[in-house]
Amino acid sequence: MDDAGDGSSIEVRSAKRARLEDLKSSPQTGGFDTAEAAFPASRQPPIHTKALRSVLKVFVVKADPNYAQPWQMRPQRSSSGSAFIVDTKRRHIMTNAHVVSNETTVHVRRPGNPKKWRAKVLCEGKIADLALVTVEDDQFWTDELLDLRFVDVPELQDSILVAGYPLGGDSLSITKGIVSRVVMTRYAHASNKLLGIQIDAAINPGNSGGPAFADLQQGKVAGVAFSKLSNADNVGYIIPYQIIKHFLQEYEKHGIFRGCCSVGFRWQDMENTHLREHLQVAANQSGSLVYKIDPLAPAHDVLKENDVVMEIDRVPIADDGTVEFRNEERVEFSHIVRAKHIGDSLDVKVLRDGQLLDLKFQLKQRRPLVPILHGVDCVPSYFIVGGLVFVPLSIPFLEHAYGGLNWRKLAPVPILALVTEYCELPEQQVVVLFQILAAEINFGYKFQTVKCEQFNGQELHNLKQLAEAVDTCKEKYMRFGLEGGKSVILDRVQATTDGPIILKQHAITFDRSADLQKATNNSCVAEQPDTKMTEQSL
Repeated sequence: MDDAGDGSSIEVRSAKRARLEDLKSSPQTGGFDTAEAAFPASRQPPIHTKALRSVLKVFVVKADPNYAQPWQMRPQRSSSGSAFIVDTKRRHIMTNAHVVSNETTVHVRRPGNPKKWRAKVLCEGKIADLALVTVEDDQFWTDELLDLRFVDVPELQDSILVAGYPLGGDSLSITKGIVSRVVMTRYAHASNKLLGIQIDAAINPGNSGGPAFADLQQGKVAGVAFSKLSNADNVGYIIPYQIIKHFLQEYEKHGIFRGCCSVGFRWQDMENTHLREHLQVAANQSGSLVYKIDPLAPAHDVLKENDVVMEIDRVPIADDGTVEFRNEERVEFSHIVRAKHIGDSLDVKVLRDGQLLDLKFQLKQRRPLVPILHGVDCVPSYFIVGGLVFVPLSIPFLEHAYGGLNWRKLAPVPILALVTEYCELPEQQVVVLFQILAAEINFGYKFQTVKCEQFNGQELHNLKQLAEAVDTCKEKYMRFGLEGGKSVILDRVQATTDGPIILKQHAITFDRSADLQKATNNSCVAEQPDTKMTEQSL
């Protein structure tokens, strides 16, 4: 740059400073501070509130189970999330269940403080995706920390501030949005729907478990951030206070989260005119049609198929299966059921063969034929005989065997058809021949993920029954009856002899999981390798 350019720049800067001084002393403007001049009202620096001091970063080391190879764990991994303080007196910190699930170590860190404090999980509710954590070290609680308070579901278009520690940085992040709508959404894959608040504020990995502020200055929280839609822009979800309250009440009364209630039946909408006429539903009536009832649920003794449920706890149900939530907002009627606790009663008004009936039954937790969540209704389990690997069918198994959400596309159709079925017997499982560990005894068999229905002509109801039947078998051959009439037949003596060798070849210690070892009081151990070093090897 030449001298003329330097002189011009200096003159411009001098003129700006002169105008600034004139404005400061001008009676029309009343004068203003230099700091205010540097930061106009629209660009004021952020206000640091006490509420933000209660927003913590969570550091977790996890060891996840491996349902595809249930004799071992998945590789250890590290992750991070967010959390916030809800009760300093009782030392309660809230976060998402998926943030701390399968943890080996948990640590938390306050904003602006480099120290990480060891934390302990008090209660985990995977169905509601909520968890309570505490820090036992007294030193953590010596600083002035604010209890963040919950408020009821905010109105549509109310402002929301999501605070947390998303990926892309290490410091506290705040994003702003509004309440878009209130809907019923799934907190976990294939689980029951619960009430959720949709917002348009950015929620990214690491935000999970952080507070969504309705009023930051007063520390009022509308919910807990927990998920986003991956195939849409700025569509995130937070857990509202109604679900959080249910979770906290369960912990206060029982010390654990027992889960959410199931209505005990499946229903369909009744918007078709001919369907309504056939079931004798009047023009001023509405409801939902019961088409399948859980055989093990209390509703099975009260309701019948083709009943029309018109009211639930005296709240009318529309033909599309919704009830009024507030101010012209509607949600599925299952929201009323989810708000209740296990063991509570439900009042229903049904139309049966043209007659109105007032009925009542108790609510229990959903027990599907195919379990949904690890640690809630299933654990990794297996049984190996002659290289045949049998496992109980579950959603975690399908996710691990076929990769995340792809199991709905890749799993065999007969297996997928079982996912929506109810249990007909207590402790009933779907026994699946998952894979075959190659050995001479099973050469020629190429089955994978197929239902095993019988053993030596006996119908199977769970994996424990199969293990006990194999252990007590005295026949020359063992016949495993598969779906569609196919069979796998093994010589019993050879299977017993080759079992330890097959386990050793695949580095598997036991022929069955720990739960089956305890249930059957039996197990086969892999043949131990020879660890003695010969003179030649030396």
